[in-house]
Amino acid sequence: MKKIDFLKEKVCQLYEAKNPDRADWADWLFQNHVFVVVNYAEAIAKKIHAKEELAMAAGMLHDIADAEMSRFDERHTKRSREIAETLLKDAGFPDREIATVIDAINHHGCRDGKAPVTSEGKVMATADAVAHLSTNFYDYVREAMGRAGKSSEEIASWALSKIERDYNDKIFFDEVRTEVLKDYERVKALFCK
Repeated sequence: MKKIDFLKEKVCQLYEAKNPDRADWADWLFQNHVFVVVNYAEAIAKKIHAKEELAMAAGMLHDIADAEMSRFDERHTKRSREIAETLLKDAGFPDREIATVIDAINHHGCRDGKAPVTSEGKVMATADAVAHLSTNFYDYVREAMGRAGKSSEEIASWALSKIERDYNDKIFFDEVRTEVLKDYERVKALFCK
């Protein structure tokens, strides 16, 4: 079995276990986001000649702790890293490749001036942003936050900030940014009414 196939099997098992403490949107993310990011990461890695397997692994494992806990749990980032390291080792990835994937996972949010340093990390951050902008991610988030009692203003403030970070900070390749411009404009319009 290929390392990436082993990893996919383990990631599926984690989400399908339906841990009762999992993030409230873990099921949606598993069905509509995680492997979308993986597919974008593979395609972008091919275009820029990055290591596809590492970009795909990072896409599969970014925010993997969602399968076990809320995003708002202070242990989420650390737990994502722990799960990722264990699964990558179990899959047979060498230490230097694990370090590349962990860098991608740690910095894929591109917050506070911290961004991935490797090509594969930049690919994964880009793939995550593209998945947010080109799918119904923001539509889902708007509805979910509304059900959770957030006001339209609170939702718009959060979403517009994230949309700008997705488009301007997380996409590292001009060609990709051009390709998702219409998607960026569409999702931004959802919150600028």
